[in-house]
Amino acid sequence: MARFQCFRTDTSGVRWRLLGGNNRVLGVSVRGHPDQGSAVRELDYLREQAGDARVEFERSASGQWWWQLSFADVPVARSAQGFARKIDADLAAKRFVRRIGEASLDASVMVFQPGHRGRTSNIVN
Repeated sequence: MARFQCFRTDTSGVRWRLLGGNNRVLGVSVRGHPDQGSAVRELDYLREQAGDARVEFERSASGQWWWQLSFADVPVARSAQGFARKIDADLAAKRFVRRIGEASLDASVMVFQPGHRGRTSNIVN
Protein backbone atom coordinates (compact mmCIF):
# COMPACT_ATOMS: atom_id res chain seq x y z
CA MET A 1 0.00 0.00 0.00
CA ALA A 2 1.31 3.44 -0.90
CA ARG A 3 1.87 6.05 1.79
CA PHE A 4 2.73 9.70 2.12
CA GLN A 5 5.65 10.52 4.37
CA CYS A 6 6.63 13.98 5.57
CA PHE A 7 10.30 14.72 6.06
CA ARG A 8 12.51 17.55 7.20
CA THR A 9 15.99 18.53 6.11
CA ASP A 10 18.20 21.30 7.38
CA THR A 11 17.25 23.73 4.62
CA SER A 12 13.94 22.84 2.96
CA GLY A 13 11.48 22.88 5.86
CA VAL A 14 8.91 20.05 5.86
CA ARG A 15 8.33 18.33 2.53
CA TRP A 16 6.41 15.18 1.61
CA ARG A 17 7.02 12.21 -0.63
CA LEU A 18 4.86 9.38 -1.89
CA LEU A 19 6.26 5.91 -1.28
CA GLY A 20 5.02 2.83 -3.13
CA GLY A 21 4.25 -0.46 -1.43
CA ASN A 22 7.89 -1.46 -2.00
CA ASN A 23 9.12 1.76 -0.26
CA ARG A 24 10.38 3.28 -3.51
CA VAL A 25 9.86 7.01 -3.84
CA LEU A 26 7.21 7.68 -6.51
CA GLY A 27 7.29 11.48 -6.26
CA VAL A 28 8.17 14.38 -3.99
CA SER A 29 6.81 17.81 -3.18
CA VAL A 30 8.24 20.71 -5.12
CA ARG A 31 8.42 23.12 -2.20
CA GLY A 32 9.04 22.99 1.50
CA HIS A 33 6.49 24.00 4.13
CA PRO A 34 7.00 25.72 7.47
CA ASP A 35 5.39 22.83 9.40
CA GLN A 36 3.83 19.40 9.00
CA GLY A 37 0.29 20.79 9.09
CA SER A 38 0.96 22.92 6.03
CA ALA A 39 2.44 19.94 4.17
CA VAL A 40 -0.61 17.82 5.05
CA ARG A 41 -2.95 20.55 3.78
CA GLU A 42 -1.13 20.44 0.45
CA LEU A 43 -1.57 16.66 0.40
CA ASP A 44 -5.31 17.06 1.05
CA TYR A 45 -5.52 19.50 -1.87
CA LEU A 46 -3.53 17.10 -4.03
CA ARG A 47 -5.96 14.27 -3.24
CA GLU A 48 -9.01 16.43 -3.99
CA GLN A 49 -7.68 17.84 -7.26
CA ALA A 50 -5.66 14.90 -8.63
CA GLY A 51 -7.98 14.51 -11.61
CA ASP A 52 -7.37 18.12 -12.69
CA ALA A 53 -3.59 17.91 -12.54
CA ARG A 54 -1.42 18.60 -15.55
CA VAL A 55 1.73 16.56 -16.10
CA GLU A 56 4.67 18.10 -17.94
CA PHE A 57 7.95 16.52 -18.98
CA GLU A 58 11.41 18.00 -19.16
CA ARG A 59 14.63 16.59 -20.50
CA SER A 60 17.68 17.61 -18.52
CA ALA A 61 21.12 18.35 -19.94
CA SER A 62 22.18 14.84 -18.91
CA GLY A 63 19.47 13.34 -21.14
CA GLN A 64 17.23 12.19 -18.27
CA TRP A 65 13.46 12.76 -18.43
CA TRP A 66 11.65 14.25 -15.40
CA TRP A 67 7.92 14.73 -14.82
CA GLN A 68 6.22 17.53 -12.90
CA LEU A 69 2.60 17.72 -11.68
CA SER A 70 0.93 21.15 -11.66
CA PHE A 71 -2.43 22.71 -10.80
CA ALA A 72 -3.25 25.98 -12.57
CA ASP A 73 0.41 26.30 -13.60
CA VAL A 74 1.60 25.94 -9.98
CA PRO A 75 4.02 23.00 -9.61
CA VAL A 76 3.15 20.70 -6.70
CA ALA A 77 5.02 17.42 -7.25
CA ARG A 78 7.89 16.10 -9.32
CA SER A 79 9.64 12.85 -10.04
CA ALA A 80 12.21 11.76 -7.50
CA GLN A 81 14.51 10.42 -10.21
CA GLY A 82 15.26 10.88 -13.86
CA PHE A 83 14.29 8.36 -16.53
CA ALA A 84 16.19 7.29 -19.64
CA ARG A 85 13.06 7.37 -21.81
CA LYS A 86 10.12 9.76 -21.86
CA ILE A 87 7.68 6.85 -21.92
CA ASP A 88 9.13 5.60 -18.62
CA ALA A 89 8.69 9.06 -17.08
CA ASP A 90 5.10 9.10 -18.35
CA LEU A 91 4.36 5.69 -16.82
CA ALA A 92 5.90 6.80 -13.51
CA ALA A 93 3.77 9.98 -13.47
CA LYS A 94 0.62 7.94 -14.13
CA ARG A 95 1.58 5.53 -11.34
CA PHE A 96 2.04 8.49 -8.98
CA VAL A 97 -1.40 9.94 -9.83
CA ARG A 98 -3.08 6.52 -9.39
CA ARG A 99 -1.53 6.02 -5.96
CA ILE A 100 -2.53 9.43 -4.57
CA GLY A 101 -6.08 8.36 -3.68
CA GLU A 102 -5.14 5.13 -1.95
CA ALA A 103 -2.12 6.42 -0.02
CA SER A 104 -2.20 6.63 3.75
CA LEU A 105 -0.31 9.26 5.74
CA ASP A 106 2.48 8.52 8.20
CA ALA A 107 1.91 10.44 11.44
CA SER A 108 5.62 11.00 12.04
CA VAL A 109 8.14 13.24 10.29
CA MET A 110 11.44 11.79 9.11
CA VAL A 111 14.45 13.95 9.86
CA PHE A 112 17.33 13.83 7.38
CA GLN A 113 20.67 15.27 8.37
CA PRO A 114 23.81 15.37 6.25
CA GLY A 115 25.90 12.27 6.89
CA HIS A 116 23.14 10.45 8.84
CA ARG A 117 20.37 8.06 7.92
CA GLY A 118 16.75 9.20 8.31
CA ARG A 119 15.32 9.08 11.80
CA THR A 120 11.71 9.30 12.86
CA SER A 121 10.63 12.18 15.03
CA ASN A 122 7.06 12.49 16.29
CA ILE A 123 6.55 16.11 15.34
CA VAL A 124 2.90 17.00 14.98
CA ASN A 125 2.05 20.62 14.19
